[in-house]
Amino acid sequence: MREIRVGVIGVGGHGRGRHLIPLTRTPGARVVAVCDTNPQTLDSVCREFHVAGYMDFTEMIEKEGLEAVSIATPSGLHYRIALECLKRGVHALVDKPLGANLQEVTEVVKTAKRHNRVLMVGFWSRFSPALRYGVDLYESGAIGEPYYAYGYLVRRRGIPGKPTFIDKELSGGRGVMLDIGCYMLDNILALTSFRKPISASGAVYTKFGRDPEEVKFNWGWWNPAEFELEDFAAGFVRFENGLTMCIETAWAANVSHRGEVGRLRVLGEKGGIEAEGHEALLDLGFYSRTKNFLTDTKPVLPNADLPLEMTKAFIKAVQEGSEPPVTGWQSIILHAIIDAIYESSRTGKEVQISLPTI
Repeated sequence: MREIRVGVIGVGGHGRGRHLIPLTRTPGARVVAVCDTNPQTLDSVCREFHVAGYMDFTEMIEKEGLEAVSIATPSGLHYRIALECLKRGVHALVDKPLGANLQEVTEVVKTAKRHNRVLMVGFWSRFSPALRYGVDLYESGAIGEPYYAYGYLVRRRGIPGKPTFIDKELSGGRGVMLDIGCYMLDNILALTSFRKPISASGAVYTKFGRDPEEVKFNWGWWNPAEFELEDFAAGFVRFENGLTMCIETAWAANVSHRGEVGRLRVLGEKGGIEAEGHEALLDLGFYSRTKNFLTDTKPVLPNADLPLEMTKAFIKAVQEGSEPPVTGWQSIILHAIIDAIYESSRTGKEVQISLPTI
């Protein structure tokens, strides 16, 4: 397979660790340039990785003849940058979330289809061996028809005190549900085959971010008087075929555990799954029965470099012209649910979900 000329847009913490470094280790990828608006970060990365540096991603695309880009900017910028890259005929791996809302996500997916470009969403968590084992169980019929799912991704104290997360423009104007809640929602959707959602109800709260006393307990510093996003969110979703789901996520909550904890449960007619981890699932068990005995099954899971598996899958899809494992349509389903939870919180009513035609 021929090499793909790749550029990385946004090489701060996540961009460097979850996109740039894995791409430099991905067979078939040749990282030739990076782009960042911070001149110090840009200079440091260019020196370390011996690549060209740009502060304008459109200039980078034109001058370097890029075939593909990896976009790891603040979430609120994903939509605009992804649209521009796709319109220029460049394949795109876009860090999650694909956009700030369903309208943005739909436009990006339609643009990729119109220009016949590979669009993959950067849920590195999707490459967790635990999650893949759960998907195998579902696809083999071992779980049977799932009827209930529960997801929990909560930090005791972990409000991210950086503008990239809490500035309304840079963050996409939404808080914890868009930032980390999307990980757990994506995990559940992957384990239940991304079936069609029908309706959702939910509520979002700001209970810690505006309290000056909370700053010292969380991650970094912010001005409580200017904090406008939710730090806790919960939702209830109905799907086709009778599946229902509860999800709970928080940057900060008065819970017993320290740090960030993720928990997931999917109950089916034949068996159930329980899993733990963080954004990515780390451990998963399967619970069922034989004719005469209840059974607990724990797999032997391999180690995996999840960001590397993500970039390998993206480059393979570009080389083969195939559909990537994390698709834009899947993000349409995810963001339709997230939008409905926010709208339900605003109106105090259950919200019907309608998926767009692509």
